[in-house]
Amino acid sequence: MEVKMIGKSLENGPIESNAHVAIAFDVLQSQNKLNNLAETVKDGGFVLTSESNNVSQSLIENSNFVFISKLSAEDRTFFLLRKPSEELPVSEVIQVSEKSYEWVETLKSALKTAEADPSKKIVLYAQGEDTNGIIGLVNCVKQEPGGNSVRSVFIKDPAAPKFSLTDPLYAAQLKKDLLSNVLKPNGVWGSMRHLKLENQQDKPSLQVEHAYINALTRGDLSSLKWIEGPLTYYKPEYNPNTELCTVYYAPLNFRDIMLASGKLPPDALPGDLAGQDCILGLEFSGRNSKGKRVMGMLAARGLATSVLADPGFLWEVPSKWTLEEASTIPVVYGTAYYALCVRGRMKPGNSLLVHAGTGGVGQAAIAIALHMGVTVYTTVGSKQKREFLKKTFPKLTDKNIANSRDTSFEQHVLRETKGRGVDLVLNSLSDDKLQASVRCLAKDGRFLEIGKLDLSNNSPLGMSVFLKNTTFHGILLDSLFDAGSESEDKKEVVRLLNEGIKNGAVNPLPATVFTESQVEQAFRFIGSGKHIGKVVLKIRDEESSAVVKPATKLVTSIPRSYMNPDKTYVLVGGLGGFGLELANWLIVRGAKNLVLTARSGITTGYQANCVNNWKESGVNVLISKADCSTLNGAQQLIDDSNKLGPVGGVFNLAAVLRDAFLENQTPQDFEIVSKPKVTGTKNLDTVTRKSCPELDHFVVFSSVSCGRGNAGQTNYGFANSVMERICEARQEAGLPGLAIQWGAIGDVGLIMETMGGNDTVVGGTLPQRMASCLSAFDVFLQHPQPVLASMVLAEKRKGGSGGAGQVSLIEAVANILGIKDTKNINASATLADLGMDSLMGAEIKQTLERNYDLVLSVGEIRTLTVKRLQELQNDGSEVVADTPNGVTAGNDQVQFSQSLVPQETIINMKNDSSKPNVFMFSAIEGFVSALEEIASKLPYNIYGLQCTEDAPTDSMASMAKFFVAKIKGIQKSGPYNLVGYSFGASVAFETGVALEAAGEKVSLVLLDGSPSYVLTHQNAFKNRHSDNKVDDRDAFAYFVLLFKELDYQVVFDQIATKKTKEEQLEEAVNILSDLPLNKNELKTAAKLFHGKLFVSFYYKPEQKFNGSVTLVTAKDNFVSLGPDYGLKPLCKGSLN
Repeated sequence: MEVKMIGKSLENGPIESNAHVAIAFDVLQSQNKLNNLAETVKDGGFVLTSESNNVSQSLIENSNFVFISKLSAEDRTFFLLRKPSEELPVSEVIQVSEKSYEWVETLKSALKTAEADPSKKIVLYAQGEDTNGIIGLVNCVKQEPGGNSVRSVFIKDPAAPKFSLTDPLYAAQLKKDLLSNVLKPNGVWGSMRHLKLENQQDKPSLQVEHAYINALTRGDLSSLKWIEGPLTYYKPEYNPNTELCTVYYAPLNFRDIMLASGKLPPDALPGDLAGQDCILGLEFSGRNSKGKRVMGMLAARGLATSVLADPGFLWEVPSKWTLEEASTIPVVYGTAYYALCVRGRMKPGNSLLVHAGTGGVGQAAIAIALHMGVTVYTTVGSKQKREFLKKTFPKLTDKNIANSRDTSFEQHVLRETKGRGVDLVLNSLSDDKLQASVRCLAKDGRFLEIGKLDLSNNSPLGMSVFLKNTTFHGILLDSLFDAGSESEDKKEVVRLLNEGIKNGAVNPLPATVFTESQVEQAFRFIGSGKHIGKVVLKIRDEESSAVVKPATKLVTSIPRSYMNPDKTYVLVGGLGGFGLELANWLIVRGAKNLVLTARSGITTGYQANCVNNWKESGVNVLISKADCSTLNGAQQLIDDSNKLGPVGGVFNLAAVLRDAFLENQTPQDFEIVSKPKVTGTKNLDTVTRKSCPELDHFVVFSSVSCGRGNAGQTNYGFANSVMERICEARQEAGLPGLAIQWGAIGDVGLIMETMGGNDTVVGGTLPQRMASCLSAFDVFLQHPQPVLASMVLAEKRKGGSGGAGQVSLIEAVANILGIKDTKNINASATLADLGMDSLMGAEIKQTLERNYDLVLSVGEIRTLTVKRLQELQNDGSEVVADTPNGVTAGNDQVQFSQSLVPQETIINMKNDSSKPNVFMFSAIEGFVSALEEIASKLPYNIYGLQCTEDAPTDSMASMAKFFVAKIKGIQKSGPYNLVGYSFGASVAFETGVALEAAGEKVSLVLLDGSPSYVLTHQNAFKNRHSDNKVDDRDAFAYFVLLFKELDYQVVFDQIATKKTKEEQLEEAVNILSDLPLNKNELKTAAKLFHGKLFVSFYYKPEQKFNGSVTLVTAKDNFVSLGPDYGLKPLCKGSLN
């Protein structure tokens, strides 16, 4: 479609002619504008106009337009008007009925005539049948030969007169020449249209008592959400040998972050956990059904408000511990006892190497080993963690602690054991560190592997290690969850933990606690490896009483649909491909009683296998051959179902196809297709109204061929449309009713059997995979609308530049990196420079592939720059042409103030003369406006120092001397308080040194900057050139990039075409000539920027600073100078 945007007024005449659609604003207040607009569109064309809410419709009646509809939204009202075309005569008026299909022959004849002579219209109407399928019929007919001549009238108003072309009510509506005209009760005309469903399914919106945490998209930590849990219908008889416990504290374990981030596949878990919806959470502390304080371990689903726990893996919490402390015990000590004592047979006098000693399992293993008299060696990744272990376990010295960041621990352990090695290694490291750990084993040693990464990756080990009579044990605590109550290993772990609590070997670990609303932050924190001990989610506050029934606590969660195990769910046509999948989904969601109908019963081995498996799992399954197309058959079906339990849901999936163009259809074809859908659904509606008082769901499967139309499926469209009208009628009567218009279905059914597979394009759509269908089905069950549709468009989105509701590529990557503000990121910084670790890299890789169709290697991701991300984001979107000067125009980078160069050197930012003075130095832009918010919150009298045109820029010493004079003009003598931000940190430092040289006392606060900080930027510029030099071209190119988002090298090369400094300055200003800025001011600003940039690049402090220095840094920064920004060698005084 060609779309023109014309910014002309309609006052002076028509703008265009023969336009099909025109969009206008505020034209209903002027008859002249309206008349000119009528000449702008062709006969039959439409006008959509936006008007103020109080506008009158009177001008429409006197114009060459007919009113179609209007919609009010906030302070505007939208009107849809149509310019009438020549009224064509009606050749045929046909009444469509669902009671008899004799009209089919009449319609076939009329379409054949219309195909030969399209100058006449065919009018189809339905009256007196509120569930008539005329809507779906016409949607299909319009796509067949002769269908352009069809118009339809669906009369649902019982008070409306009998249809007649001459009746003014119908004549006026047909004059508008609309395809579909529906007359609702009270005389309201309208039509059926699809509206996009609000994308709320992934947003917490329901307050529930039972909820769990899960990642909606594996590999995307930002998708971690609370989800409504299945325990709403909990009954002890359906869950034998379990205890319902209320969770107070839920710790995170490394397995959880590996699963959520996608680094550990679910199929690496034991048993059937891989197929479960929630697999996060291994332990908890809380109260059991009697209100007693307990702590326990679980196979999964521990990150929840309530859990079903194995009574054999529950321990009563000692009175001396809080529930927060108790939550740190089960998994770490259970793992340590199972690995060291059960599998490793650790004895007093043995030696043990524990990796990651400050981790939860590490601390537990050290405590147990030291209590047994075992010599312990351990590894840590930082000095802070080393000091923590020495303080927590006084028996450990530096001889017992090595580095876990590389393989140097191997030599350390062999040196301390005089080459013998250790008896046991408790390993959680991978790759080369695992191999080094193996080499630390002594003769007869036992290697205990608790990490899952190398195990799931099937990493090679090497056989030579076993020449020392060693053993290798894969430690899977998960395996104990599948073990029965008679398992000796399970009993021994329980006994050892109880004994350890009594003898003092088991003690709570330090914990970092997050609230239940900080789930993503908690996962990112544990993934960073910065924690010591455990990371715990606090779900609710602990009561003071030892025994108390927990009060109900509600958590805002994403709603999910669950089935009542006491009720029966009936699937008509339930033995088909989709039916079997739906039946299994209902069972997963809690159903215990199923009735599946099929005309022939079970006919395939797969059907028999599914039914047998369900029965073996404790589900009651009844296969019925009842024929719902008869009232007696439907009644029999519901009666048989009620015997298993009250019917809670009826799902009609039955369908028969007789596809052909209408010219090849017969009334009998319509009857055959309508029998399971029309007659069957009507009978089920009738029977359930009187026999199913506890019915929660009445769902019928319709088709997109009904809602959108599909040539060759007129009978199918008609039948599905009848079902939709039945569901609407049920909802109007206060009963459940839902019709789902499915597109092509993938994985199972007709498309897979006859048309190729999941990549087959059908009517502009791809087959919707079964997992997607069931996910949509879950969402649809919670919506109040009677008719919903689901389909997958064939065109795949690329790029992802951030449309409405879609996160842009850069925002998605920044969120993973933990960067809140993307505006100030250096465009040339790589993701590795921005602090990306391997865990973040895996998440970014999956996000790029899943959401943006970008497949990159790990190496390519590490070297991605922010600039390249921007290019990838814009790929496939609007192409921006090159500007004449050779530089591609981009978005403006800065918001311009009234002046580019400060006019005042010193300004009072906060006036409070009763408080000490503080002098703030601006960043390289020269203005202190960026510091205004900070200044407003500080209890001082604050002055801002700005770099004006008269400030010297030949050296930092000259600049400092200039500012010392300005400061002395305000405050004659010290002590002085100086604050510098970014570039201003260097100026403040040199100014402080100059004031100290004059005998004054000075204190410094540096905000995200230091004299060494600019060297990192200098090196970045040097690396761009083979001669490693920074010159005027760099300074002016960098200045241009402050204003426009352009390619650095292109700007640099363009400026480099000029020889002298003045010519290069002129060229830089020319590149910015299209911006609304004063050219002379731009030149002045560029000169100042050039001077300050070179001053900072070549500044090396000659004197150390004696006073106190406080450095404030960004939590997420790109600096590789260390935490002190290189300040320590420059300071004699305290550095905080």
